[in-house]
Amino acid sequence: MCEIDWNLLFDFIKSLSIILASGVAIYGINSWRRETKWKRKYELAEETLSLFYEVQDAISIIRSPFGNTNEGKTRKRNENERKEDSEILDQAFVVIERFENNKEPFYKLRALKYRFITIFGKESEEYFNDIVKLTNRIMTVSGFLGRRYWKDQGRRKFTDQQFEKHLKKMEEYEAIIWEDYGENNGDEIKEKIEQIISGIEKVCNSVLRKK
Repeated sequence: MCEIDWNLLFDFIKSLSIILASGVAIYGINSWRRETKWKRKYELAEETLSLFYEVQDAISIIRSPFGNTNEGKTRKRNENERKEDSEILDQAFVVIERFENNKEPFYKLRALKYRFITIFGKESEEYFNDIVKLTNRIMTVSGFLGRRYWKDQGRRKFTDQQFEKHLKKMEEYEAIIWEDYGENNGDEIKEKIEQIISGIEKVCNSVLRKK
C-alpha cells in the first residue's frame, strides 16, 4: 500500500483553494463590472427618453395656437418701427419667446447626445438631429411669417394668381408654427415628432424593458 504524503496533499488542497478563490473573485469582479455598465446604460436610456418626452411637450407648448396679448413683447424693437409692424412682428416672435421659456430640456438633450451615441450606436444620432431640425424649422418659419407673409397681407397689391400663391404659402407656414392647424391637413410637425419618439423608444426600451 502506498503511503500518503500528507504534506503534499495539504499543499495541493491549499493551492486548489487559492485557485478557486481567485476564480470566484474574478467572476465577482466581472459580474460587478457588467452590472455597473448595465446600470449606467439603463440610467442613460431612462434620462434620454424622459428628455425626449419633455421636448415633445415643450414643442406642443411652443406651437399652441392659444396665447395672450402680452406674449411676444420681449422682442427688441427697431428704431422708428411702426406700431402695425410691431404687432405683426411680436406675434411672430411668440414662438421664439416660448422656446426661450421652455429651452431647458432641449439643452439637456443636446448635452446627452454624444454620450448616448457612444453607448447605443451612431445610428441613434438621427433622433437628436431631427429634433434640432424641427425646432429650427419652426423658428425660421415664424420669422418668414412676421417679416413677409403677415406683413404683406392686406398691404401689398397682388394679382389673383400671386395672392393665391401667397395665401397657400402663408397657410403652409402657419401649419408649421401652430399645432393642429386646419381641419383637412394633417399636422406634419406633430407626426414627425411622434415618429422620432417612436424610434428613440425602441432604442431605449431595448434596455429599459430588460429590468
